[in-house]
Amino acid sequence: MFKINKLRVEILTNKSETIDDLYGFEFPFNQGLNIIAGENSRGKTTINSCIFYALGMEELLGGNNSKALDKALKETFAIKTDVSEEEEELGVNYNVKRSKVLLEIENDKNDIVCLERVILSSDSDEKQSNITIYKSKLDKIDETTLKAVFFVNGRGNNDDPNGFYDWFKDFINLSVPDVSSSSAASDYSPLYLQMIFSSIFIEQTKGWSDFFATMPYFGVTKPKEKVIEFLLNLDEIYTSTQRDTYNKEKNNIVDNWNKTIKAFSFLEKQNNATITSLPTTITSEKREIEIISSNFQIGEDEIIGYNEFLKNKKDLISVLENKPLATIESKKEEVLVKYEETKTKYIDLNKYIEEFDNKLNIEKLQVENITRQLINIEKEIKEHTNLIKVFNNNLFDNKKESKCPTCTQIVTEDILSTIDIDIPQLSLEENKSFLISQKKIIQSTIKSLTSTIEEKSSLLLYFKNTLRNKEILLKSLSKDLIADDRALSESEVVRKIQLQQEVENLNQFELQLNELKEELINLANKHHNILIKLNGLEQSDDDEKLKAFESNYKDLLSSFGYDSNEMYQISINRKEPFKYFPVYKRGKNDTNPQSIRINSSASDFVRNIWAYTLALRNNGNNHPGLILFDEPGQHRTKLSSLKALFEKVSKEKNKQTIIFTSIDKPLNNDEKEKIDLDEIIKDLEDGSYNLIKLGDHKVIKSLN
Repeated sequence: MFKINKLRVEILTNKSETIDDLYGFEFPFNQGLNIIAGENSRGKTTINSCIFYALGMEELLGGNNSKALDKALKETFAIKTDVSEEEEELGVNYNVKRSKVLLEIENDKNDIVCLERVILSSDSDEKQSNITIYKSKLDKIDETTLKAVFFVNGRGNNDDPNGFYDWFKDFINLSVPDVSSSSAASDYSPLYLQMIFSSIFIEQTKGWSDFFATMPYFGVTKPKEKVIEFLLNLDEIYTSTQRDTYNKEKNNIVDNWNKTIKAFSFLEKQNNATITSLPTTITSEKREIEIISSNFQIGEDEIIGYNEFLKNKKDLISVLENKPLATIESKKEEVLVKYEETKTKYIDLNKYIEEFDNKLNIEKLQVENITRQLINIEKEIKEHTNLIKVFNNNLFDNKKESKCPTCTQIVTEDILSTIDIDIPQLSLEENKSFLISQKKIIQSTIKSLTSTIEEKSSLLLYFKNTLRNKEILLKSLSKDLIADDRALSESEVVRKIQLQQEVENLNQFELQLNELKEELINLANKHHNILIKLNGLEQSDDDEKLKAFESNYKDLLSSFGYDSNEMYQISINRKEPFKYFPVYKRGKNDTNPQSIRINSSASDFVRNIWAYTLALRNNGNNHPGLILFDEPGQHRTKLSSLKALFEKVSKEKNKQTIIFTSIDKPLNNDEKEKIDLDEIIKDLEDGSYNLIKLGDHKVIKSLN
């Protein structure tokens, strides 16, 4: 566990007369409830983002390094100085030359350190990706203070001894386990601190849209479940990690099985055979694999097995070998019949190859066209990402409708918001999500088509090789037809050579068939063993912990005024889907739970996030202790609910809560209420909270 003691931002400007002439802000924080209150555009978001940034958690805000921070910290800011006769606020603009954030934190062992991270540097040696740790209080740092430098936003920074997160988890006494990973390179990865902090830092832009809405993707299997299992110290985290690893191995085995079954199909096409008795699914019956065999069609209605087909070929060779060489005169009629027959087959096969090749070229063109679509979609995703950064970085006013500072046209985040259009609108994030889903579909299509093209290309080579053999035979037959009747028949020699090659091909076919059968047996053995491991996993006994968590969550939810459903209809689900999350059930025996999100009003879902986040802390043995709520008064929340929230967290005197809230902001509920800070805190116990009330001016000011 840990708490924040003090936050300080230092900015050196173009108007600073000396390097000590600094601007910025400094705020102390207490154990228990801390309230940062102020009107819009006074700097609450700036303070909030600096806490994220100092702790290396800016990724939860949607950007890395200083990209997640307001321009006032890295470009320019204004300090209002006076009011003119026309009552217009005047101010002085300052350009940022150098800036940094300092954060003093303390763990439950009373160890105190100060984190320092550069925002804008005038020195190339100072990097935004470095965090300096001073073993001192913020006010006591001097040239003798012990310090160390760690990196963030780099490969391995959660488990590298030089990574900040590795140091941080030790400082706050979190023993973070390795968990299962969906990455092809490794079965395990760290449970990243950024994932854990998405459950305790609820930021304003996306944080209230879903549970752990800002959690970044690191390839962890079922990441939200793993975070909950860790926070609540459930035994299931170890069992589920092992289960996920075994399931990943099982899925790989099944994938390899399916690829091998596909290889049988490829093999039969290459050899003009029919492979029979292929099992449709992976099996543990060895006999089901051993009975796989092959047939060959020798006539319109006649099919024979491999051994008989091979024997027929060998018998024909034997006949040719034991037969004296015939002259053309004695074979004239037979050669003519054979010539016409071979010519017909040659023409038919050549026509088939042309059609096959044309269809293959069409599929190749499809891949090219779809690949171009993929490039366009990737370009659109990039453009959406850049637009989201524009709005997140406040390049436009953070309102429903804003004007472009260059051309003054209305710019909106939802793309189509105008008074003349009344259709369902998607936000930039929703558009981006849709494009990403389209990208995945196209990538899957390209992968499937590419695989088909590869198979057909190999099959085309087989057809062309067969055509060449027929062409060679056709030429030898035509030579026999025009040669001297006393000459020896060349076609019989060619036919003998081709039969010998066919026998060799059949031997290779049988060898490959047996190798594939052996591969199936090997995969079946692996599948059998992995099922034994899965069935042998012990059942985790976490029921009491989950009952306590559920009870606390429901008590909190009720106290916050949740009324979309009855409390008996709400529970913490124990199974997929929605494992460990609140669900709605019509009755006790309802076997189809539904997400609480779609069964609650917007304001009630926000109450759900309050209750769920606090219950995780109350019942979480591995919880970092700190909770940060940015603007919890979202989506028509009632003032009475906000009062209940502040009252609950003010009683948690041994754990720190930081709430950023607006003042006099409409709640847009049916009662037409506004956020009345005096009303919210009037019944709170004296000394149970630390109020930081921002003034009429913006938060950045002279520190001298």
